Formats: sequence, structure tokens, C-alpha cells
Amino acid sequence: MVCVVLMSGAARHRAPDRSVAQALFRAALAADADSLDTALLALDSALIAHRPGAPFAQRVRASTRVARARYKRMEGVIEFLAPAFAASFNARRQELDDDDAPPPSATEPTGFPALEAIVANGAQRTNADSARRVVSSMRALATRLRAMTPDLVPTEAQVIELVRLEFARIETLGIAGFDAPRSGEAMIESAHAIDGLRRSLSLVGPAFWPAQTRESRELDSTFARASAYLRSNTGFETFNRLAFITGYGEPAMRALDGLRRAARVTPVRIQRAWRVDVSSPYARGAFDEGAYAPSGTPPTTRAVVELGEQLFNDASLSGNGTRTCASCHQPLLAFTDGLPRPSRMTPRSPSPRRNTPTLVNAALQPTQFMDERSVTLEDQVIAVLSSPAEMGSSLIGAAQTLRQRPSADSAFRRAFGNAGPAVTGARLQQALAMYVRSLIALDTRFDRAVRGDTTAMSAEERAGFTLFMGKAGCGTCHFAPLFNGTMPPRYMSSDVEVIGTPSSPRHFSVLDTDSGRARIDHLPIHYRAFKVPTLRNIARTAPYMHNGAFRTLDEVVRFYEAGGGAGAGAMIANQTLSADSLHLTLSERRAIIRFLGALSP
Repeated sequence: MVCVVLMSGAARHRAPDRSVAQALFRAALAADADSLDTALLALDSALIAHRPGAPFAQRVRASTRVARARYKRMEGVIEFLAPAFAASFNARRQELDDDDAPPPSATEPTGFPALEAIVANGAQRTNADSARRVVSSMRALATRLRAMTPDLVPTEAQVIELVRLEFARIETLGIAGFDAPRSGEAMIESAHAIDGLRRSLSLVGPAFWPAQTRESRELDSTFARASAYLRSNTGFETFNRLAFITGYGEPAMRALDGLRRAARVTPVRIQRAWRVDVSSPYARGAFDEGAYAPSGTPPTTRAVVELGEQLFNDASLSGNGTRTCASCHQPLLAFTDGLPRPSRMTPRSPSPRRNTPTLVNAALQPTQFMDERSVTLEDQVIAVLSSPAEMGSSLIGAAQTLRQRPSADSAFRRAFGNAGPAVTGARLQQALAMYVRSLIALDTRFDRAVRGDTTAMSAEERAGFTLFMGKAGCGTCHFAPLFNGTMPPRYMSSDVEVIGTPSSPRHFSVLDTDSGRARIDHLPIHYRAFKVPTLRNIARTAPYMHNGAFRTLDEVVRFYEAGGGAGAGAMIANQTLSADSLHLTLSERRAIIRFLGALSP
């Protein structure tokens, strides 16, 4: 049980100063580190007592639960103030903000997810020894964390932000069981995380925002209700995610934002896709389409977007003057083309190798193309124009062609002004990228439902969302609410996955030969790996997969239900998708497909 202290009456006039509040915060974190170490020591003792050949005893599993609960209580603080420790303690995949670091999916699980995988693989003595090594490394981390607590001095804005990020993590990753997919403990662990947030707020709140007693009480009350709901509804497969988000999660996020605004706390200014002044990733206007634009990119203007749209539909950008961007990215098909692979530009042109992806919400992902070979939309423009299989042109060549038309000169000057040459390759590139950034669509029936409209989705669609986030495990790769691979709540990295995509829907075990991301980074672990695509507008973007292998969503769901290529018997050692069957019934598959339909306007 969490002890939450809220000052009232005369005590409010004797609120501790900020240094005292910060000292209390640091002392609580130090005590949490000691408590975690004690729990890990008990887990190590349980592993030592394990008998070779016997199943892992209840003592091991119970000790693991206790240790994870103690970590979860401090997760929000560690994730924000010491993210490297968080990645070591509890990362199924690390969200790395380092250009020299390997991509997230190239990183092995660490800490508790690694321990869970070892325990799930069986009770051999070697597994017990491996588990002890993981526990030993975590105990060393706890000791180091304990030693650094005197240096952690959070400000008002940092406390608000760490609470905000952790609650968003609960609403997106936590209730999907992202970091503990096998344990089934996602709901109770999310409750522990909320309890830790309540404790942090209670320690610093009276000093940081003494005039906001009413807002503090309301915030604590909403957090308490959310924690209680999670504890009362612990079934992983049956947990009603939409009911939690709308009835408990979003009210808590709004209450936190209400406290911040009432206390006039300026948000922590960190560049990320989720806007710092919007309460929740599920809220209207939550995402900044310019978050991943190159530094120095000017603000988007209507005039430049309109020019970009004209260029998007201008065949003179292609090498032979016959193809436009819209030839393959058709607005009525959510900016796809409805084909397994695009047609050739000319009979002698190379055949495009991959299915045309949607451009809707392309701005809300930190990398472009299915193999993530381009970082920005500006990079993508150059790559597409210069590709012999796509536009067969170049940035310089297209600009030279446009300069021969007086109307283009006028259009560019209206968009960019009269300074310097009107039509340049840089301006062409910028206009196309800004147009694609304008293609944001986050107002579907799902969005309306998650914002409180109880009539926006049917009962079957709501059940489909529960399955999507629970039993089917879709929400551990296609992260709500963007439903792509951009990792919440920081939204700084994107995943690639190996699922064993077949060459056709007739034989799941016959794999497509496209090497995927490995063709770019030459990492064996990324052989046949592809970026996790958005599922928004998925009902309008058939056929599916990088090679267009599946014609219907039913084929896609059946493929995942079977455990991907490995589950169907393909020899693929690096598959990241579990090869186990999901054991979905016909009605469950149908409900998931109905829910996916709610992600289209």
C-alpha cells in the first residue's frame, strides 16, 4: 500500500522548502534502491535453492514478482532521471538516442525481460545459473543507483514530466505487457508504477505547488482510482483496455496537466513527436508532424504545402515525364496504389522491389522506407527521385526541368519569397517533404472512442482492441495510439522486426528472399527485418507486407496467429515474432479485423 501524504489546514502554511522536498525525494529513491536489492537477494537465494531437474519453484516465481514490483514503483523516476539504468534493468528492447549505437532490435533483452525469458525456457541447472548472473548484474546496478541518488535533484517541471511520461508508458506499453509478455502480470505491475508516481508527487508537491492543494488532491484521487481499477481487473487477456484508458488513464493525464497549468509550470522542452504541452498521446493534437524534420527546417506554411501538392502531381519530376508521386501514392487509397508492387515506369525500367507504403502519418516516424535507409522525409525525396525503379530522375534534374516553365518560377516565389533563385533543388525537396508532413490523419472512430465517444466503436470493435493489446500481442510492436513501431513515450526510435514473411499466402513456410534492413546495415540479426508499419488506414491499403503477399487482413491475422514463418515451419533463426500459436478463435480474428477497420476515417 502506498502512503500518500497531502497537507491540509494550517500545515499548508508550513510547507517544506524545495530543498527539503528534494531531499525527501532522494531519500525515497535510495530506500527504493535498497528495497530492490533486498528483493533481488531473496530471488538469488531462491535460485540457489532450486533443485536441478525440478520445475522452477513457486519461491522463484514469487521472488521474481516481488523484485519486479519494487522496480516498477521506481520505474518512472529511473526512466527519466537515469535512463541508462532503466535500459539495463528492464528493456525488452532499448530505446537508444545515439547515432553510433545499434538499432533497438539489435539489442538483447536485459534485466527483468532477460530473466523472464530464461525462466520461461525451462528449469535446467544451466538456466538457473544464467538467471543468477542476470540477478547479480541487477544487484550491481541497484548499488550504483543507490550511490548516485545524492545527485538527483528534480525540478518542478522534471517531476511533472517524469510522471507524465510514465503514465503514458502505462497507457501504451504497460497494459500491452510489452516488457513482460509471458508473466501475465502487466496490470498489477502497472498499478505498482502508478503507486510510485503517487508517492513521488506526495513528497515534492507541497513545496513545489503549495497553492494548488485542490488540483493535487484531484490528481491523487484520479491516480488512486486508476491503480485500484488495475488491481481489480488483473486478467491479461480479459482486461478492458479501452475502458481503462477512457475512464481512468485519460482523466489522470488531464488532471496532471491541470496541475501543471494551474501551477504555471513551463514544460520541459525536449524535441519529440508527442508535444510537451498536450496531456496525453491519445489527446487531440498530441503529435508534432515536424518533430523529425532536419534541424533548421523552417515552419510549415500553407503556401509551401500547396506547392508540394502540385509537385506531388507533376509528371515532369520523373525522368521520362510519365510518372508522378501520386501514380503510386493515390489519395483515395490512403496514398498507396492497391498493387503488390508498383508497375514499371517503362518496359525497360527495373521492377520496384517492394509494396508501396502509405504516406499518411509518415511524418510521425523517425525513419523512412521499409528498411529504414532514410532518416528524414527530405532524404526520402532524394532517394525516390533518383531511383531508376521509381522516378528515374534526380533532384537537380527535376529542378532544371521546372525552371524551364515560367509558371513554376511564379509558384516557387509565392511559396518561398523572392530572395535568391526561385526554383532550386533544395526548395523542391523541402516542398515535397512539407506536403507529406501535412498528411496527418488521427481522427478515426478509434480516436473518437478513446476520447470518450461511447458510440464511436461497436462492442465487437472494442473487444478487438482488447485482443489486439492483449491475447494477440499486436500492441507490443504496433504501439498505440500511432499503431506503428515508434516507441512510446519518448518517440525517438523505431523498431524493425523479423516475422518470416512468406512469398505468397499459400505456403507460410516459403520465405520471401528480400534481405530487408540487413541490406543496409549488414547485421545478420536484421536479415529479413523490416520497419513496423503503421496500421492506421490499414483497411484501405491492401495488399499487405513489404512484398504485397497478403491480399486480405484475414490472411494477415491468420499468418500472425500461426506464429509467422517460424511457426509455420520455416527455418529462420532470427525471427523476433514468437513462433507460438496465438490460439485465436474465428470470432476473435474477426473482432481484431473489425477493430483495425476503426483505424480508418
